[in-house]
Amino acid sequence: MAAIYSLYIINKSGGLIFYKDYGSKGRMDTNDSLRVASLWHSMHAISQQLSPTTGCTGIELLEVDTFDLHCFQSLTGSDLQGQSSLWFVNLGYRTWRLS
Repeated sequence: MAAIYSLYIINKSGGLIFYKDYGSKGRMDTNDSLRVASLWHSMHAISQQLSPTTGCTGIELLEVDTFDLHCFQSLTGSDLQGQSSLWFVNLGYRTWRLS
């Protein structure tokens, strides 16, 4: 079944503004959620600069064996990140279209 596990909102300097955990398995403590948000923000920003194509928006989706990590950068520079199950297709499109 498709599910959203967690949601992060990160400011443009990489600080975690909001974190909400929707899953019941393996909840992270505060320090771990700060580390994940900061690491993902850094990877997203560096990938924009290292991309060989012009106009690259950075990493938008990271797929691993157990979950997907989606990222959307707003016009203000804040990142919205969502962690979802593998079968949750187009999380970014559905979530960001509402704003």
